[in-house]
Amino acid sequence: MAHLLGYTSFAFLLLLIALGVPIAWAISIVAFSGMTLLFGFSQAIAQFYTTAFNTAGEFLFASIPLFIYMGLIVSYARIGEDLYDAMYKWFGRLPGGLLVASVVSCTMFGAVTGVSSAAVGTMSKIVLPEMRRYNYDIKMASGGLASAATIAIMIPPSVLLILYGLWTETSIGKLFIAGIVPGLILTLAFSLYIMARCTLSPELGRAGDAFPLREKVQSLLKITPIFVIFGVVIGGLYVGWFTPGEAAAVGVLSTIAVATAMRRLSLNHLWEAAKQTVQLSGMIFAVLISASVLARFLAATQVTSSVIGIIDTSDLPDLVVLLAVLGVLLLLGCVLDSFGMILLTLPFIFPVVTSLGYDPIWFGIILVLMTELALITPPVGMNVFVLAKVDGQLSLGEIFAGVTPFVVITLLVIATFIAFPGIVTWLPSRM
Repeated sequence: MAHLLGYTSFAFLLLLIALGVPIAWAISIVAFSGMTLLFGFSQAIAQFYTTAFNTAGEFLFASIPLFIYMGLIVSYARIGEDLYDAMYKWFGRLPGGLLVASVVSCTMFGAVTGVSSAAVGTMSKIVLPEMRRYNYDIKMASGGLASAATIAIMIPPSVLLILYGLWTETSIGKLFIAGIVPGLILTLAFSLYIMARCTLSPELGRAGDAFPLREKVQSLLKITPIFVIFGVVIGGLYVGWFTPGEAAAVGVLSTIAVATAMRRLSLNHLWEAAKQTVQLSGMIFAVLISASVLARFLAATQVTSSVIGIIDTSDLPDLVVLLAVLGVLLLLGCVLDSFGMILLTLPFIFPVVTSLGYDPIWFGIILVLMTELALITPPVGMNVFVLAKVDGQLSLGEIFAGVTPFVVITLLVIATFIAFPGIVTWLPSRM
């Protein structure tokens, strides 16, 4: 009976999401109803109260709003402009150089923000006018920019990796370090595709202006703040000076100090960044609390253990099970945002994957790579919507058409990491 209630509740949850109910409300409705039917009204209330209290009282959860705040301060300080200017001077002469510079800029921007939407919102204002001036193919340009911004959630500090680490009790520091190499590989893959395509069809994106070496070197001085902030936060984590929560606080202080020294930060900027942080963090924590109660409900109905039992008795190869899990994630990514996708699926897929013997850190990177696709695939595609709204001239169809090749590239990169997991696990193993 308990199994039937669990499976029915999850089916009802998917129905609510398909009907357009916000994911936090959908999960809360199902979790509360299920707990009430299973244990009674008072126990359901107690579960939500206890979960909310424990979440708010967990020190490591403070790193989520802090890293979001850090990224927003970077946006207000216009460091993204300096970053793109430097990358354009170094990579602009390549085929499709403006777009290549954008990809590299988005990757580096991820080193000071854990949110992909901040990267696409900041870089699109700078990059798209330049690409129009150079008559770049707008589909390729917008698709490449929306896709490159997803790399920001792979490069530490990453809010999604924090959520994964807290939920699964996996080392956040090792997850951060594990994200660096995959992020760089994805950057290289995107850049090589752009260069190859623009070499074969130069009209899609011609090379930019040439700059003397002295000017290139001078441009790097402007982006020194990014290296300083990244070095302090990630270097401190790598050598064990900070916990993730402490690293987030140090990162915010470092960012404010750098932006203030550059005379690009006002009290109004700090206030606006704080308001946006509260809004985004509120959404994340609403999903987190409701998903935590749902996980307890599913555990009580023994749905997760029954799924593992079915897989164990099916005698399917581990790789087939893993590919099936990734297929489900790919489908869910079409209708869920990245935060909802991670928190909704983890109670099911994490026990399954770890029961097969896969490394939790390796799977965390694979999962975040799959959520990157959720940011650029229709109909949800948060990065696509942000880009269309910020630019005001692009249609959603144009951007979705442009991201298609980059979705294929991301899937090929994921396949490479499945075939060679040591690429992901080598760097954190050296900590």
